[in-house]
Order: sequence, then structure tokens, then C-alpha cells
Amino acid sequence: MQIMKKIFLAAGLFLSVFTWSYGQQPSVSSVSFGSGALVSRAPDSRGWTDPALNHNRLIQQRTGEGVYKLIGPYKVVGTQFLYGEHHKGDLFATEAKAYNIFISYNTFNQEVEFYSSSNPDKPLVKEPGEVDSFTIQADPAADILSPLKFIYGAHLGTKDKFYYQEVAAGDRFVLYKRYKSELGYVSSNYVQAELRQFDLGFEYYYYDKEKKNLKKLKANASSVTKEFKGVTDISKVVNQDDFDLNQEAALQKAFEELNKSTKGF
Repeated sequence: MQIMKKIFLAAGLFLSVFTWSYGQQPSVSSVSFGSGALVSRAPDSRGWTDPALNHNRLIQQRTGEGVYKLIGPYKVVGTQFLYGEHHKGDLFATEAKAYNIFISYNTFNQEVEFYSSSNPDKPLVKEPGEVDSFTIQADPAADILSPLKFIYGAHLGTKDKFYYQEVAAGDRFVLYKRYKSELGYVSSNYVQAELRQFDLGFEYYYYDKEKKNLKKLKANASSVTKEFKGVTDISKVVNQDDFDLNQEAALQKAFEELNKSTKGF
């Protein structure tokens, strides 16, 4: 009898620990079927995810039942705005500059909405390209730990209609990140065929000031080392363990070394 009690006690303890451990796993990004970009989906055991993906996923989870946006024939849940809406920032266009206004960056259609003293209740909408660049100021409450600076693709030599976030600046090479929301299926929905959700994804690019071109970059150690082997050897600071732990920090470290080695090109 005592042996059976010990067996049941051990089994219960194992189940409790397993349940707690699974619940503590962080959310992560995965690859979107449509674009190949990294998107916010189910959790696994990795420790780092893009903070914007995490924040937008939380907004998606907190959206009340029956709350959606109509896009064509679809009812779409979640948000297409990076870190949600209404962030203090600065906006720069050919015809004007605006400081300390409120900005919402729409990653689905690349529009930039803003509020100012002249339009405090209804946003003015700028289509892609009507804004040269904009900055969203740091807001720890929204998981924005440092200012986010975006520049329109035309100023980087590309014809696509996207804004690019500056991740790591340098004398020659600049690392950028491009966000894009797509309409994805809601995994928990088995009834409403028209129901969709905003899946936020991102890709990395870099700009070479010498060649004046923008190029897509895969975020892993072998790809980064191979991409710049004709410029300099950065293998001493690039390893896959760092990328597995935090790919963005690993990229920033690689670009710091890369710019240090090519300073004064």
C-alpha cells in the first residue's frame, strides 16, 4: 500500500512539473507558407523572438471575440499595426516635418497614419512613398525599448513599396529589417471560412554604401560569413550558437565587426 502511494505521488509530481515547464515556453517565430518570412506562431523551446511579433501576437490573443476588421471578403482578427497603434514619434516628408506626433505604422499596406494637434481624433493617412522616413520613439510599456527608425525603400535603391527599419548603422554596411503582415488562417477556427488573422513577418536586408545597393540577408552564421567573405573574414565573431540564442544580436555583432574591418573604405 505504501509503495502504491509513492508511485502515485511521483507520477503526480512529474505531471505538475511537465505542465509548468510547457506553460513557461516563450512564443517564437516560424516561416510563413506564403512568403517565406518569419511570422509569429506557436511556441517552442527557443528563447528569443522578435519583440514586434511577440507584441502583435499578444494583441491578437487579447482581441475580444467578434472583434475584427473587414478586408475584402475576410473578417480579420488581430492588428496590422506594428506594436499596435498610436505611438509618439517623428515624421519626415518632402513637403513637411513633424515632431512629437502620434504614429501608427500599417505593415499590411505600408501606410503611415499620424495624429497631430490639428487632427487629434482622426488620423491622416500617408500612402507608401509619401513619407521619406519616420521614427517611433521608445515606449517600454509597448515593448519598444529603443527608438525605431524607418526609411522608405526608394531611398535605399529598391523599387519595392516598403519601409525598412534600421537595425545596425555603420560606415559602410547598414543592417535593415523589413516587416510585412499577411492574412493567415486562424488555427482554432473550424467554422468560419471567411475568418483570417494578421500574421506579422520580417526579413533582414543590408545596404552597401560603396555599391549603393540593398540585398536580402539570411539570418544564420554560415550565410552571413559567406556573404561577406570577399570583403573580410568575420568568422571569429560569427557562430551559430549566437544566432540560435538571439539572431538579431548576433547580426548586430557581425555588422559591428564588419564595419570595423572596412572602416575608411
